[in-house]
Amino acid sequence: MSFAEITEKDLLADEKKVFGRIIDMWSLGTTEDPYSSSTESKVLKYAEKDGLSEEAILEVLKSLEEKGLIHRELEGKKTIIKYRAEAHHIVKELQKTTYVNSRYKFTPPHHSGPGSK
Repeated sequence: MSFAEITEKDLLADEKKVFGRIIDMWSLGTTEDPYSSSTESKVLKYAEKDGLSEEAILEVLKSLEEKGLIHRELEGKKTIIKYRAEAHHIVKELQKTTYVNSRYKFTPPHHSGPGSK
């Protein structure tokens, strides 16, 4: 299954919960630092509120990464969860559900601000 073929319906409920929390974190980023809030530790903290264990959340992050929807990068002592353009359609779908709670709409970093394409 290619990235374009994966839809919100292909994700398990726990994947939607965690991905929704990640989208919430992304929506809080600034133009200067779009991933300032999307650290793995913050996602763990907030996803635990959905009743998931740390182990389950880490498994979901691994699954989302394997599906090509996110990527994690170590920056200093923090692991940052970053957006992948291949996930655009699923992000848009999830923003219309209760899995995404942020009152701010997430706009991918390369889609916003001056000089964006």
